This record gives sequence, C-alpha cells and structure tokens, in this order.
Amino acid sequence: MFHGQVRTSVDHKGRTSVPSNFRTELTDAADRSFALAMSLDPCLVAYPAARWREFGERLAGSAAEHDATARAARRWYLGGAFTLTLDGHGRVLLPPALRDWAGVGKEVIWVGVGDHLEVWDPVRFSETQRRVLDDPAAVAKALADKGL
Repeated sequence: MFHGQVRTSVDHKGRTSVPSNFRTELTDAADRSFALAMSLDPCLVAYPAARWREFGERLAGSAAEHDATARAARRWYLGGAFTLTLDGHGRVLLPPALRDWAGVGKEVIWVGVGDHLEVWDPVRFSETQRRVLDDPAAVAKALADKGL
C-alpha cells in the first residue's frame, strides 16, 4: 500500500525521479514500468502496470458503445494514459500532455493514496489540502459514514 509524500524536482527535459520508497511497489522488477494517467482531480495518477491493466480491462469490458458517459470515461482514462519506464537513475520523462494537465513546473509531489500514487504540482496540492481544512467536520462525517 502506498502512503506518504515525497517531493522531487523536474528537470528542463521534464524528467523526475520516482521516489525510491515507491519504486519497488510501483514498477515490475523485470521491465521497471508503470502507468501514468490524468486524474479527475488536477493531478496525475500512477499505477503499477498489472493494476492498470486490470482497471483498463474492466473499464473497456463494462462500457457500452451506446453509453456516451462510458465512452467519455474510456477516452479520458485509457486515451490519456502512458506507460513509463524508469531509466538507470530511477527517473521517468513526464509526457508534455500530462505535465500540462497537472500544471507541473519544476517540482512534483508524489502522494501515496493506497493502491496508487498521485503526482501533484506542489501549489495545487497545497490548495487541495487546504480545502480539507475548510470543513474538517464534513471530512470526519464522510469517513464515519464509510465505517472508518
């Protein structure tokens, strides 16, 4: 399970290091790859390749062609996903389309959220976290409603 936060720099080519504490769980030992896609939040999501494959198969198999919302979901998630492979230094090149979507500049924050990671621009992440503090009672109620 992914948890915690790590900030990494992004170089002028758009490369960033995948934090070492996340690499083993995120990448397959044989090919050192994982999936990176746009989230519905203004960030990116990184999934281990096997987990992403399962998600994609379920999404593709459950989405009827006549259902416009299902087609849009497939297009969003599957059409906007990239398979990335770590280089010898543990870095990946963040595709320009994904950097633009997430507003990535010179740094990113990798955030563990259970079965995957989120990759945020630090300013956007801080703004999102601040919103939680706007109504902590609502967050506590949402957790209680789920039995947590």
